[in-house]
Amino acid sequence: MHGEKKLRARFKLWLELDGEPVLGEGGFALLKAIEEEGSIMGACKRLGLSYRKALNYIKKTEGRLGLKIVEARRGGRGGGEARLTEKGRALLDIFMHLEEAIRKALEEASCALEVFS
Repeated sequence: MHGEKKLRARFKLWLELDGEPVLGEGGFALLKAIEEEGSIMGACKRLGLSYRKALNYIKKTEGRLGLKIVEARRGGRGGGEARLTEKGRALLDIFMHLEEAIRKALEEASCALEVFS
């Protein structure tokens, strides 16, 4: 192989419930942005996502889980606000924990790829 090319291991993480996807990288980014921005619209602007798509994602996720993950108050003159529920925050934390654990495991196991360098 050429000197600059390097074989790397990659992964994509998503959570499922009974074979149905619940949260993936995009949903994680949305929930994290809602938490940081304090609104769904603010999160959408940051991520370049339509408000309708974000709402649909949240509703679909809540429907699959059977619980609320985002509490929102409609806007008006001062704008709306949104925050993650306790379960929504737990979902975000679990995803971050799993992602970090997988990343560390891949880093440790990646030494086997050095034979291709």
